[in-house]
Parts: sequence; C-alpha cells; structure tokens
Amino acid sequence: MDNPEHGRSSSSPSVKVQELAKSRRRRPGQEIHVVLSDASSFFVSMRVWEESPFHEGDELPVAVWQSILDRSAIVQVRGQAISLLARSEHSRFLLTQKLLQRDLPVDIIRSVLDDLERDGALSDRRYAESWVRSRLSGHPEDPRHMVARLRERGIAGDLAAAAVESVMRDDGTDEAGLAREYAERLTRRRALSGEQIVDKLVRRGFSHRVARSVAADAASDDSASDDPGLR
Repeated sequence: MDNPEHGRSSSSPSVKVQELAKSRRRRPGQEIHVVLSDASSFFVSMRVWEESPFHEGDELPVAVWQSILDRSAIVQVRGQAISLLARSEHSRFLLTQKLLQRDLPVDIIRSVLDDLERDGALSDRRYAESWVRSRLSGHPEDPRHMVARLRERGIAGDLAAAAVESVMRDDGTDEAGLAREYAERLTRRRALSGEQIVDKLVRRGFSHRVARSVAADAASDDSASDDPGLR
C-alpha cells in the first residue's frame, strides 16, 4: 500500500495481514503496528481495531483498509488535539500548526477541529480572552498592540478587538490605566526621566498623548514626594 501511514491509496484490490504487534510509539492511546504482505506497514488505533478487529492471515479489500486508517487517523488527531487543549487554551490556527508539525493529515485535522469547535472544546474567543488576561497581568501594553498580537495568532480582527475590550471592561481599566501600570512597574526597578518613560510606553504601543500624560503624572508624584512640606 502506498503512503501506509495514512492509507491514501493502494496498488492492489486486497492485501493480507502478515504481522500484528502492539506499538511502542510515544503517542496518546494504544496502537497496533500492522505489516502487510506487500511489505507496507502502518499504525492502527487500538480502539479502531477493537471496533473492527482483524488478525494475521486476514485478507481485506483496499477500501476496508482505507476506512480503518482514516478512522484511526481521526482517533489519533483528536487524542493529540485534546491533549494539547488540556494543557492550555489554543486558537484554531495555533493548534493546527502544532498538529501539522506532528505530520498528521491536513484533511483529518480540519475535520477533527471542526468537531471540537462544535463541542466547545476549541474556542478562538475563549483563547483570545485567556491570552488578554495573561497579558494584562504580566505585560501590560496598548490595546491595539494586543489586537495585533492576537491576529498573529490566527484570531480574526473583530474577535480580537472584542476580546480585548471585554477583558479590559471586566478589569475596569483603559489605555491610560494600562500605561500607568506599566510605568509604575518600570519606575519601581529604577529611576527614569520623563522622556525615558515616554519612550518605553510608546515602544509598548501606547500613544504619545497617553505616554506624555502618564510621564507628567509620574513627574508630579515625584515632586510631591520630594517636597518636605508634604511629608
């Protein structure tokens, strides 16, 4: 059989099973290593084999092998996708890229991810909101920058903007608030001039107007703290 890993074609109408053995590959779920009489070999999910068992010496039509291999690929892709999602939220784009790196068939990946989206296990909206929350807690930056970063991760522009707006609204913050928070983190580490604060905020995507306003507030706070009459 040609392309035995995913069973896309065969040069004969039927092929005999020559050898079966449990696989030792490090992949989710148990598998059986199948060797056929035409010297081709591939792996079949144990679950699929239990549903449609075959044994050494059995001769099966190519169409049956095609069905077995496609069903096995679905089990394999779904298992790996769920394993990745169990560790962290993923966008559909990022999850697709990771599965493609594991040399899994594109059409099966597309079908499985469609099912996971319908089931709610995979959600670009949920991923986007989770990413924004993480970003705000660790690396505050301008909302426009966050939208751009989400788009790089495969999130549609309108969905990215909605996620940023929703999370910021829930947190009760805005662009100026994020800029102040970031400036406070910077100045806790070391003293910075107003221009240095502006420069660093602009590099994080904040507008010059917001950056200068925050820098002016920081300078005013410093002056107040240095005034002996206010101590």
